[in-house]
Amino acid sequence: MTYARTTPLMQHRRIAMVVYPDCEIMDVTGPMDVFCFANYALRLSGRIAETESVYSLSLIAEQSGPIRTASGMRLCADLAYEDIPEDTDTLMVTGAPFTVDSWRDEKLKRWLPGMALKVRRVVSICTGAFVLAECGLLNHRKATTHWLFCEQIASQYRDVQILPDKIFVRDGNVYTSGGVTAGIDLALSLVEEDWGWEVAASVARGMLIFMRRPGGQSQFSSYIFNEAKTRKDFRELQAWIVSHPEEDLSVESLAGRMAMSPRNFSRVFCQEIGLTPAKFVERVRLEAARNLMLRSDHPMESIASQCGFNNSEQMRRSFQRFLNVTPQEYRSNFK
Repeated sequence: MTYARTTPLMQHRRIAMVVYPDCEIMDVTGPMDVFCFANYALRLSGRIAETESVYSLSLIAEQSGPIRTASGMRLCADLAYEDIPEDTDTLMVTGAPFTVDSWRDEKLKRWLPGMALKVRRVVSICTGAFVLAECGLLNHRKATTHWLFCEQIASQYRDVQILPDKIFVRDGNVYTSGGVTAGIDLALSLVEEDWGWEVAASVARGMLIFMRRPGGQSQFSSYIFNEAKTRKDFRELQAWIVSHPEEDLSVESLAGRMAMSPRNFSRVFCQEIGLTPAKFVERVRLEAARNLMLRSDHPMESIASQCGFNNSEQMRRSFQRFLNVTPQEYRSNFK
């Protein structure tokens, strides 16, 4: 297939990634490689000449030079903040595995909001959302970040509407992504936005990644169950439930085990754990099913039975409600 050539002005998009000490190296290299592969894809398709590039890539830091990442490997920043070209199209901010001082770096906080007004798109990768939030760029916007940090960012920045299960979120010209490899998904969506589905699909094939990753971030996390706040007997009950997902775990049965009335048991359970007994049991069974389907080749009906679901259809509904994928998709993605 041949394509009409675009003009040089239309072709060029300068991508700048803000980096800082102890940043996550894959947050940087993953998305940048997507744009690099997009250059390859456009050359192979004949839309640009073999010597041309539609994306130029640069790393921006407080000052140019080596930046030590969280892994100990070093990146080399091309430019300091004040030297970023005026024609920058997309400004991206990397994340870090843990809370770092750079999220509250005063020089970055002074520079970033003004620069954000000059570019077409502002993007955060993983916990880079904290940098945008600290600068006020996420106020009154929908956003996401790594699922481990969603509660933290939501509590620290009350004006930000956090969507914890999204792989990435766009709100106006501000884009945020979930954990680590979600930055690749977001970058791929930006390529599709710029050049269409066919180019983005070519990039996905070249990088061996999903064009549309099924489900949300929750499929990658393990449910961490809240322990009972004050009552040791309820903590012991929780441990028993986790060990026996196939048992009769109805409110009546559990209340009998605790020598309480069903009504009083439900009330105390909610106070102590923050979930109804039914919701807690469903999450325990879901976690048991996730683990079993990755450790075995048992058919879905057998897994559902062993984990306390009435049937595989009930298990399927639970997977879709909490993880946004079917059990088959989950096993295919992770086994």
